Amino acid sequence: MGIFGIAPLLLVFPLIGVLFNGLVGRRFVEYNRETGEKWSGWFGSIMALSALAVAGTLLFALAGHEFHAEIVVLFDWIHVGEFYVPWAMQVDTLSVTMMLVVTGVGSLIHIYAIGYMHGDPNFSRFFTYLNLFLFFMLILVTGNNYLMLFVGWEGVGLCSFLLIGFWFDRVNAKGEAMNANAARKAFVANRVGDLAMILAMSLTFWTFKSLEFQPVFDSAVEMFESGHMVHFGALEATLGGVLTAITALFLMGAAGKSAQIPLYVWLPDAMAGPTPVSALIHAATMVTSGIYLIVRSNVLFEIVRESGSLLPGIGISSPDLVALTGAATAVIAGLIAFTQFDIKKVLAYSTVSQLGFMIAAVGMGAYVAGMFHLITHAFFKALLFLSSGSVIHGMEHGHHHISHGHHDDHDPFDPQDMRTMGGLRHKMRTTYIVYMIGSLALAGIVPLAGFWSKDEILAHASKNPGPIFFTIYIMLTVAAFCTAFYMGRQLKMVFFGKPRHAAAEHAEESSPLMTRPLMVLAALAVLGGLLNFPFFSEAAYEAAHEAHDYGINLALEHWLEHSIPAFELTEEGIVHMPHTPTWIQFDVAAISTILAVAALLIAVFLVYRNRWQTADERDPLQSTPIWWMAVLPFDTLYMKYLIPLFNRLGDFLAYRIDWNLWHNFFHERVVRDTFVGFSNFASDVLDRQGVDGLVNGAGQVARWLSGGLRLSQTGYARTYALGILLGTVALLAYFLWPFIFG
Repeated sequence: MGIFGIAPLLLVFPLIGVLFNGLVGRRFVEYNRETGEKWSGWFGSIMALSALAVAGTLLFALAGHEFHAEIVVLFDWIHVGEFYVPWAMQVDTLSVTMMLVVTGVGSLIHIYAIGYMHGDPNFSRFFTYLNLFLFFMLILVTGNNYLMLFVGWEGVGLCSFLLIGFWFDRVNAKGEAMNANAARKAFVANRVGDLAMILAMSLTFWTFKSLEFQPVFDSAVEMFESGHMVHFGALEATLGGVLTAITALFLMGAAGKSAQIPLYVWLPDAMAGPTPVSALIHAATMVTSGIYLIVRSNVLFEIVRESGSLLPGIGISSPDLVALTGAATAVIAGLIAFTQFDIKKVLAYSTVSQLGFMIAAVGMGAYVAGMFHLITHAFFKALLFLSSGSVIHGMEHGHHHISHGHHDDHDPFDPQDMRTMGGLRHKMRTTYIVYMIGSLALAGIVPLAGFWSKDEILAHASKNPGPIFFTIYIMLTVAAFCTAFYMGRQLKMVFFGKPRHAAAEHAEESSPLMTRPLMVLAALAVLGGLLNFPFFSEAAYEAAHEAHDYGINLALEHWLEHSIPAFELTEEGIVHMPHTPTWIQFDVAAISTILAVAALLIAVFLVYRNRWQTADERDPLQSTPIWWMAVLPFDTLYMKYLIPLFNRLGDFLAYRIDWNLWHNFFHERVVRDTFVGFSNFASDVLDRQGVDGLVNGAGQVARWLSGGLRLSQTGYARTYALGILLGTVALLAYFLWPFIFG
């Protein structure tokens, strides 16, 4: 095992942070806030950095181990009959990649949160939740089986609930607890996906008698090659059909966690939580769990693709359904972002859209491209969310300045409303520069990181034949155009023009503790494309391929291919993965770049060319024919129709079915009244009149007999002599009777 024996420290360090802040952190803060916040915040951050150091060590250990995966078994977890699941960590190139993203971005967000959460009365509790999230997220990405993955899956869902609702006691002007409601919404929406995960795992174990990744994949390949049928009692099904069901259920699970249609509705509301939460959980890490699940299950998806098994009633394979779901989500969420005024909600819908790109990529078999975009997106979207937090922080400071410290709960000012901003590039120079870098990276402007990862997905979709791939390419191209447009709109509304509110005029730059992590993320957003830099021609790729020397090119693909068995199965001819071009496709790159630049120019110089003067002015988009996007079915259908319908259905089920029928009628009338009636019968009739009657009757008979016998006991000798005489006469009469009358 060697150096891989340090892998459990990945979980130990965040857990120590949880225990410290959960048990004693609050005491430090209450004793001395300034010093206590440093102890609490930096202790949690150091634990995150320590986990990052372990992940970095494992990276070099893998490189020196010829990229061979290592399983570190901590203990036997479940062993009942055939059901054996160890608590084991799988250290391979895919899990280490996720470890580095989670701990690297997570550490920067921890440090940023020290400044952002300064003064919060529950400062230490916040860092307890952040460390707890890292603990469960690392369980998710390091487990060597689906059940351990599911433990982390549920754990990060719990942490999401706790962190979204961190300010659960805050209410809006209408008295609504928006944070608490958003937390519940996220929790319920994710339970739908979790149910699908449970069903998928149950079906997986039934089919392969294991939940460990490698045994499941090996059995799947063996059964596929032999044409083995899967038996369910008297029924049987093809392996392709069973895997179609499993992978479709995985898609539903991923739709819940990674916010895809139709379960994406929780993510925009999740912005109610503190901004570091939005950056860590809802942009860079937790929402990528679904992508990780599909990439980890690549063998199952590629066997389905190779088998030709189709989903009944739809006529497409489950991988194609994954890709189309992702592409549709990318387009719809991108269009909805056009109409948002909350700075964080624009980024939230952008996250949903970019997650759609990743889901589409892995559904098309572009697993490396999907992971590449996952990594670069973690860089620039964490940067944008944290930068938006810096903007909000500056606006709150400006509003505090003009109100002279007076706090009014009924003040309608919203520091997240972009209509109240404007001109902040002069007030918050550092935030403006890093926000611009993140926006251009997200828009796909060359040479920033987002260009390379997004272009690889578009190239994969455009260069593979078939109507589904072509449809996905068109949809993703439209989504890319939308991305550049709404980011141009946001930049113009937030940083350009004149301040539209007094708070914007008095906004100030955030502290270095908040801006320095932004600079690091900005550098990653610029240089992240080097992780999987493509060749510039097919000839260059062929030459490097023959020499087995990739250099800086395709570094991520060369790294991840050791954890994606579908590559090896393709080389062996067992499956045939769709091919991802390994050199830049200049036609695709040119189209995407031209569209991105055009969208930015249209937003900045055409639609928003006239600078707003006040926050009350009409959004220029409202004057264009495309304002119908404000009433997109997927934006309003849930809130205006499905949610009220769901609430009425919930009320009917809760009050009519559960309370009136199940509780009042069945429990109280049938169960309780029947039980009470029988108890009364047993007590009053069987016990009191039956058992007690027999016992009491026997006592009364004995008393009557004893009373009669007592009369014969007078104590006089003449009475006893008379008794003896009468007895003697009776005996003589008895014996002489036959002789006299016989």
